[in-house]
Amino acid sequence: MKNLFLKLISVAICLCFCLLFAGCDKEVVVVSIPSSAPSVEASSEPEPQFAVNPLTGLENLDPNALNNRPVAVMVNNLKPTAQQIQTGLDQADIVYEAYAEGGVTRLLAVFKDIKAADQIGSIRSARYSYVDLAMGHDAVYVHAGINSSHATPHVNETGIDNINLLNGKYNGMSFREKNGKALEHTLYTTGEKLWKGFEKLKWRTTLNYNKDNWQSFVPADAEIVPASGGCDAVSVTMSSAYVSKFEYDSANKVYKKFSGTSKHSDYKTGKQLTFKNVLVLKTDVTALSSDGYIVKTGLTGGEGYYVSNGGYQKIKWSKGSTKNPIKITLEDGSACDYNPGNTWVCLVNKKNSVKITEPTSATTSATSK
Repeated sequence: MKNLFLKLISVAICLCFCLLFAGCDKEVVVVSIPSSAPSVEASSEPEPQFAVNPLTGLENLDPNALNNRPVAVMVNNLKPTAQQIQTGLDQADIVYEAYAEGGVTRLLAVFKDIKAADQIGSIRSARYSYVDLAMGHDAVYVHAGINSSHATPHVNETGIDNINLLNGKYNGMSFREKNGKALEHTLYTTGEKLWKGFEKLKWRTTLNYNKDNWQSFVPADAEIVPASGGCDAVSVTMSSAYVSKFEYDSANKVYKKFSGTSKHSDYKTGKQLTFKNVLVLKTDVTALSSDGYIVKTGLTGGEGYYVSNGGYQKIKWSKGSTKNPIKITLEDGSACDYNPGNTWVCLVNKKNSVKITEPTSATTSATSK
């Protein structure tokens, strides 16, 4: 092949000299030289298209997942054991923190596209109020065990689709991981395992309701700073042992999550959790058991704060029926603009302290709300 190529080059050069010296010859000779290099063609692959995630307002959702039901997973939040081995919260669109019993909180992580989620856990048992939070998104409710005295009757009366991973008929949808903790802190799942389980069981996987955006999201290129005041940090005292704190990272425009004074990080990645938005919703907490230990987090509505982009906004919130998602408004009832991104929701006893730290340049550097 190399010799052929050299011969063709020689022929081309000879012809060029012939044309140069043939002054009266006006004929143009074109010589084609074959090349072993492949031709370069413009790619015909279409640019990937995305849909707007109704739970985050971000245009990063697989269009095939737009009509899928969300999945809401109960995540163990027990201190000091369970928080150390939590994983998957950074992949959730919304994380609710509410009361399970006494002053102990538990988390409900909501995923619009569960198939895209990696490992999630550790997973714990169902409680009363989390049923209503899951139903507000038409979500499949995933848990490991259930409070039979109060949560089981509520599951039955609402008819929510729920998966108790401790039930043998759901084998294959979860797994145990050796993490150095007691057995009850070792159960995990993945988005793939859950979705395959739904399909195998022929569960409804498409939305029946709540197809609209969760909040009034502004365009990604028109983010707002909540107008009531600046917010460098917000500390929410869920109870004496459970304090959720968020510190503003101005470079990335997100809030870093802390549990008390410790970084709240993912077990697998080691990365600190961050959230674009923080909702602090004040509510009533009532006892369900005679000893006052098992409690119900009220979801009727009330006052609260919306925190994002270094600022906070005083708000009102409401939920209404079981099937309604939580909605927020300004204090006068008008729409509250909301930045696209993930959200951590603290449903805190209205008797407890919420402390907002304003920038040092503000008149008040720390305000107890």
